[in-house]
Amino acid sequence: MKKLEFPLVVHDKKSKIDFFLASREYCFDVPQVMTLYNSLLALPEERVDKLTSLKLVSPVAATLLSLFLGIFAADRFYCRNGKLGVAKLFSVAACGFWWLADIFAIRSAARKANFRILRKFIFEPVKEEDAD
Repeated sequence: MKKLEFPLVVHDKKSKIDFFLASREYCFDVPQVMTLYNSLLALPEERVDKLTSLKLVSPVAATLLSLFLGIFAADRFYCRNGKLGVAKLFSVAACGFWWLADIFAIRSAARKANFRILRKFIFEPVKEEDAD
């Protein structure tokens, strides 16, 4: 006999936020994000529904980019840190030392980038075309 499977339907705002954070916990430093939890709860329902459409940085992809294309600063550009990316690119990754250090440090940089993305989503005013 087949087991019936029901789609996961989340109805209330707190459950949506909890599901978003739990399903993407690898993208964030949990203590850092918990400082924004009350701000997430204060968002209107329409904004909470748009949480899933955030373009987050994958720490795994950032690590792979750092490993294979880090000498060209692809990892820093992927983590949306253009100033450091340009500096790393023009210094030719400081003769390999910066590239080697970033292989181990880029996961943290990706999580910090995701925190900035989430903070910007919470605290920036809604554009009029997004309100429709």
